Amino acid sequence: MHGRYEHWRDPEKLRRLDHAEREQIMPKAPVIQALRLAAGLRVADVGAGTGYFALPIAVAVGRHGLVEAIDPSPVARGTIHDRAREAGLAQVMVRDGRAEATGLPAQSVDRVLWHALYHEVEDRAAAVAEMWRILKPGGLWVVVDWKPEATEKGPPVEDRVAPAVVVAEATRVGFRLVEEFRPGPVTYGLVLAKPEGTA
Repeated sequence: MHGRYEHWRDPEKLRRLDHAEREQIMPKAPVIQALRLAAGLRVADVGAGTGYFALPIAVAVGRHGLVEAIDPSPVARGTIHDRAREAGLAQVMVRDGRAEATGLPAQSVDRVLWHALYHEVEDRAAAVAEMWRILKPGGLWVVVDWKPEATEKGPPVEDRVAPAVVVAEATRVGFRLVEEFRPGPVTYGLVLAKPEGTA
C-alpha cells in the first residue's frame, strides 16, 4: 500500500476490513467527532481502503462538501466508488495516491484523516510534509493508529509507532498538537493543527 504493508491490499484481505467486529474495536463515532466536521468542508481520507470512514465523512460534510478518498489500490478505489454511487454520495472523489504523494493541490483541504496508516508509511518525513502542503492554514490532521503494545489483532508491536513519535515528527514541520483522544480499545488518537497564518 504505502510501504511494507502493500500485501494488505489484495482483494481477500480488503474484504476482511469490513468484518462486523471492526466497529467494536475501531468505532467510527470518536474519529468522526475528532475531525470536527461541518457542511461544506473538504476532507482527505488518506489510505481510505474500502471507504469505512470516507462514506460517513461524506454524509457529515454534505453535498457542498468534498471527500478525497485516496488509496493506491485499484480494488480499494473501485469498492469506494461503487459504494459511494450506491449511497448517492456524489461528493466522494476517488483518487489514486499515497501518503507521500496524494496528488492534491496545495492548501486544498480542511481536514485530513489517517486511520491505521502511520505505521505503514516508510518515508514518514515526506508524508508528513505532504500533509502540511495539502492542508489549509487552520486545518486539522487526525491520526489514529495502533497502540504501541501487544493486542490480539493488529501489526507486530515492533512495527507500531508510539504517539510521542508521531507528535515529534509532526511538530518538526510546524504542526501543533491540539488534542489526544481514545478512539477505541486498541488505538490512540491525535488531533494536529496547521496554525493559521502559515503557508
